[in-house]
Amino acid sequence: MNARKKALAVLATCVLAVPVVAASGATAGPRQDAGLIGKWDLTVTIHIEEPPLITPLFCDFTGDYRLHCVTKPGYPDPLEGNGIWTVGKDGVFSFWITHHAHRDENGNPVGSINASHLGKLTNNNKKFSTKAHTYIDMHDGTPWIGPVDIEIAAKRI
Repeated sequence: MNARKKALAVLATCVLAVPVVAASGATAGPRQDAGLIGKWDLTVTIHIEEPPLITPLFCDFTGDYRLHCVTKPGYPDPLEGNGIWTVGKDGVFSFWITHHAHRDENGNPVGSINASHLGKLTNNNKKFSTKAHTYIDMHDGTPWIGPVDIEIAAKRI
């Protein structure tokens, strides 16, 4: 058998094996990361000034390892962010999120806030807390601001 036929045979074997592996994985039990999936009510404490800024957010952690956060309605300076997350053992998880830094006089987002969080799920996956370091890039050529310490206390909605 020539090299091309061997490569096609290997490829066909791999393609046929994928459904078997996927099917066996589907019956292996609940997802390890399922505890974080869902909607959360967050209180974010930002140590950029004294007293620290407090920002209330709603965040949605989806099954495709993405998250989306928005400021609770009625609070000034709406803050929206998107990111990615992962879960390790014993409820320890991390996520990366990027928000806009502030809004200009026309309400357009300016700059970006980039945060890396490390947290832990508690209370039967009904609460979590995180600590983070964030850096702010105003996109105007000035040096980034940070690191700024962040803390989150969250409860499942």
